[in-house]
Amino acid sequence: MDIPREEIPWFPSINYEKCIGCLTCVSMCPNNVYDVEGNEPHPVVKNPYNCVVGCQSCAKMCPGKAISFPSREELIKILRELRRKYS
Repeated sequence: MDIPREEIPWFPSINYEKCIGCLTCVSMCPNNVYDVEGNEPHPVVKNPYNCVVGCQSCAKMCPGKAISFPSREELIKILRELRRKYS
């Protein structure tokens, strides 16, 4: 799309009140978005821009439903604005 990845606010947020510390997100994400550095036994979003835009696999796999993303509608709106900016 020729939009710099850092301009697209698509990455997970973790609700630590729901997080059970299972680290499923850390083990299943092939893009190293998560880490436990300094926050054991709970994950942190260490590399947010490694997250694939539109992917929500970690949220679907999270047994505590602690991971969320912007809505698809928000993402579409942001991408439309960014396409205008970069076209």
